[in-house]
Amino acid sequence: MDFWETLDEVIHFELPELASAARLATLLRPAWPVSVSERNDDVIVAVLVDEATPDIGALLRSVEDWVALEGLCAIRYDLDGRSYVMEAGEADWELAPRAAA
Repeated sequence: MDFWETLDEVIHFELPELASAARLATLLRPAWPVSVSERNDDVIVAVLVDEATPDIGALLRSVEDWVALEGLCAIRYDLDGRSYVMEAGEADWELAPRAAA
């Protein structure tokens, strides 16, 4: 079991691919401890929120703004054992991976 999975104060953001996860982690790293991992076909950005970095609202607003800028339209995240969908902006289909012909 991963250390990050044992903490209750971790928010997991599911991203479509490793490059976008790296960009999100780079954005968040100055303010929150961040880990990136691959789990099955998913790429997860785990963010530790504790007494030293307690502002979950600021974290979620930062991620929401980033989702809109990336043109992702929506991502899933887990908080307190529950799953949510964060929707922001419009999908940028030009950035979506194309299926092999």
